Amino acid sequence: MKNICKYKYVVFFLAFLFSISCFSQEKAKKMFNKSLQYMRDNKDKKAEQQLHKLLDEYPNYSDAYQALAEIYYAREDTSNARKNYEKYIVDEENNDVSARVRLAKLYFASHNWDKVKEQTEIILSKLNDDKLKNKIKQREKLSKEMKFIIDNLEFQKDCLEHPKPFSPLNMGSAINSVASEYLPTMTADENTLLITVLDSISDNQQEDFYISTFENGEWKPKIKIPYPLNTEDNEGAGCISPDGKYIYFTKCNSPDGLGSCDIYVSRRIGNKWTYPKNLGSNVNSKYWDTQPSIASDGRTLYFVSNRPGGYGGSDIYVTYRKKNETWTKAKNIGSVINTDGDECSPFIHPSNTILYFSSNAHLTMGGLDILFSKIDNGKFSTPENIGCPINTAGDEFGLIVTPSGKQAIYSSDMYGGYGKKDLYVFDLYPEAQPVSVTYLKGKILSKSTNQPVEADIQIIDIKTNLLIAQTTSDATTGEYLLSLPLGADYALSVMAKDFMLYSENITLSVNNNELKAQEYQQTYDIYLLPVITGANVVLNNVFFDVDSYNLLPESYAELGILMEVLSANPKIKIEISGHTDNTGSKEYNQILSERRAKSIVDYLISQGVSSMQLAFKGYGQDKPIATNDTAEGRAKNRRTEFKIIEK
Repeated sequence: MKNICKYKYVVFFLAFLFSISCFSQEKAKKMFNKSLQYMRDNKDKKAEQQLHKLLDEYPNYSDAYQALAEIYYAREDTSNARKNYEKYIVDEENNDVSARVRLAKLYFASHNWDKVKEQTEIILSKLNDDKLKNKIKQREKLSKEMKFIIDNLEFQKDCLEHPKPFSPLNMGSAINSVASEYLPTMTADENTLLITVLDSISDNQQEDFYISTFENGEWKPKIKIPYPLNTEDNEGAGCISPDGKYIYFTKCNSPDGLGSCDIYVSRRIGNKWTYPKNLGSNVNSKYWDTQPSIASDGRTLYFVSNRPGGYGGSDIYVTYRKKNETWTKAKNIGSVINTDGDECSPFIHPSNTILYFSSNAHLTMGGLDILFSKIDNGKFSTPENIGCPINTAGDEFGLIVTPSGKQAIYSSDMYGGYGKKDLYVFDLYPEAQPVSVTYLKGKILSKSTNQPVEADIQIIDIKTNLLIAQTTSDATTGEYLLSLPLGADYALSVMAKDFMLYSENITLSVNNNELKAQEYQQTYDIYLLPVITGANVVLNNVFFDVDSYNLLPESYAELGILMEVLSANPKIKIEISGHTDNTGSKEYNQILSERRAKSIVDYLISQGVSSMQLAFKGYGQDKPIATNDTAEGRAKNRRTEFKIIEK
């Protein structure tokens, strides 16, 4: 894609050269014009030969040096491009500032600071020449390019003077091979790693997905995922969802594709993956759509596309999964992230607090660099370069950060590996780390039969009322896995057809929250009660002010889930009941509990729930579920419940 862009510029530029040739030698002019025609016809080899022949006879024909330089520049032959630009600009009568800009970029890429400075000063002085005074757009473009080079020059100097700690460790022969391993992703419990592997089969390049699991302190040998996820075609640039239930990936030139490359999804049920499904025209276009990254909420998908209407060559887009499993129209995530260059390989951390990506048009060390942008209230901060020597003058992309936020994994072809590209892990310095993520995992089971239940599970931030994580337990095994970012308090809710709502409060906003998080890094099975008359459930995420029946906003997340249950079951009627501990008089507790129950009913009615489905009652201190002799017991007794009274 880079070469295509460069050649487009070359053809336009050399058309300009044709109009300004000023040599009198008729033969030289004809030879030069012939080389230009070869270039217009994309016959650059013949053009190169013709230009060398011309210079053998007319070594001072400066336009020929520039034409050769353009050919080499487009070919990414930086050494020959630089030599020919240098020969072209020897003649000070040449006022083609664009050639000097190209030369400055070549010096810049090789970190030749003095030469960059020299060319920059000449270029800036030439912007006021008579030949450019009336070419406002060209002057603005050149000024912008010079500012970019100067800013990058200062950044690169500072980056090299202040390197980041970086000690990459090869992930070993269980992960890496003689083939190329790249674009890894990991589940929230850090126990499953999805890898794209590029292998050579005779003259063909075959991309497929492999999975490795972490057991007994080591990564097990990676295993190729069978059909229908992997096929005889290329499947690559995949990501596994934090819950391990979905793989989103790129497939090119497929019969059901909408463009050159589209994004597909496959779901794991038990130990098998479903046949991949195209995400549809709201996500995919007739262009290049690739490199998906799914957030822990299970509904926010970032990806890369070169479709028209963006800011540059390739941009990062976002789409959201709706309840009916369709996707919203993809939107460009904006100019804070995307530039007039290329942005690619997005990775949204399971904490949803940082987006990592690669770009060649922010402040970089050259080529594609890895950057990160922090997310606050849905807005991206100005991207920061992750630094050197992590980034180099070459291309770096495809970095992910482990859910704990402490380590990063990326692909490199550095010396000493097992094959062409290997996966390496390194400790990530604190400033580039996201909020740490712990997890909750286990099974959803029926309390009456002990059988697996397919249930929808959500984690909602009770302060912001935002969905943080979402998954569906496996219909075959009942297994589930959820991300839990540290530093907030959450409402956990579990809903399944023909079963009662299950809720729990999870507090991770306290000090020493990493210690608190360890409580959830274990198997946590949840048992659901069947929907029967008389069944009751504690609403663990409904809160009131002390000694008050004023409903706190932190309750809205839980009550929103309850509203969904009532909407899905319009024939049931529930009783909201209030309960207290034995602190205070019995009469006072009775009144307080009843008013709290009524506050909930009033809120539900205000949100559109039919009053025919609701009743309320206060029980005061008469129905404790724990001892009132301890603070912990009294806290359990101060509760709100709902009970099915009609079905």
